[in-house]
Amino acid sequence: MTEEIQKDEDSGDVFNLLSGTIRKGKKVTDVHLREFGVPTGIKDTKTRLHCYRLQIDANGKVRYKPLAEFLRDRVVDYAIPRKRIDEAKKYLEETNSTALLSKLEREARGLFTSLAKSGEGGELLLFAFAEAVFGLSQIICKMSLKTSTEMHYHGADGVYAQGIDGVGLGIYWGESKLYGDSSAAVRDCLKSLAPFLLEPDGSDAARSQDVFLINEFSSFDDPKITEGLKKYFDLDDNHSLQVKHCGIALIGFDSAAYLEDGKNTDNEKLEAELKAQLPNWMKQIKKRIGEENIASYELIFICVPMRTVEEFRTYFLNLLES
Repeated sequence: MTEEIQKDEDSGDVFNLLSGTIRKGKKVTDVHLREFGVPTGIKDTKTRLHCYRLQIDANGKVRYKPLAEFLRDRVVDYAIPRKRIDEAKKYLEETNSTALLSKLEREARGLFTSLAKSGEGGELLLFAFAEAVFGLSQIICKMSLKTSTEMHYHGADGVYAQGIDGVGLGIYWGESKLYGDSSAAVRDCLKSLAPFLLEPDGSDAARSQDVFLINEFSSFDDPKITEGLKKYFDLDDNHSLQVKHCGIALIGFDSAAYLEDGKNTDNEKLEAELKAQLPNWMKQIKKRIGEENIASYELIFICVPMRTVEEFRTYFLNLLES
């Protein structure tokens, strides 16, 4: 059975095409977020922890606003299916008019909820990491499926894919939480993610709705990609036996390591204080992974300590409304 799949040249084509869909350009980690510490495996799990901090400017100010603006500028990439973006680009080439591109930007902004405690800034930050930093392809634009701008689409915060050894398909179910408290963020993030990993294939699985939407509303315009992906989500196809469910989780939370603007003058001290908190974050993550019984699943876990999540969230939502 496995040999039959290995001989299927279409699988290799799908993976090559899929990797070619990852958007180029600046990464969120080029300027706006700085990695501290080294990526660390959490003992007795298949989780790898990556930690990033906000940058500090030469006047000792925390640069959370440029990060929010960087994400704002990518709302179309995140929220609008590639097919419609390609149509707008083609229209620009044919007419020299940016009208359709402008329309897509307005539509993308409108898809984001204005609820005060919106977590969608976290979802967009997760997207920025998944594609540009970790090389995962977004395979569905869930934001475009919302029935109301005041409601969240129920499902994973993001669905990404990557070919494995030219045969299998790694599906990365994404979850993000922006909370003031790191422990609560870890708890709720992994609690939300676990069902997408644990539940066996079937129409009653937590991921079944997302799988249906991937089959019906895949983000791609290329039929080779969409038809190739469908093989892996068809439970009556041998390719479905080669799907590996993984996770990519992101939490943002408050950290007292940052000081008031003008006082963050020592980057080494800031990083030392953040690194000192790492063991506690790892302890929280490992404990919750055990409680959710997902230690055997591969997870990319991203921690982004901020001065306050609230100031980032408020500014981000204000940008979308302006």
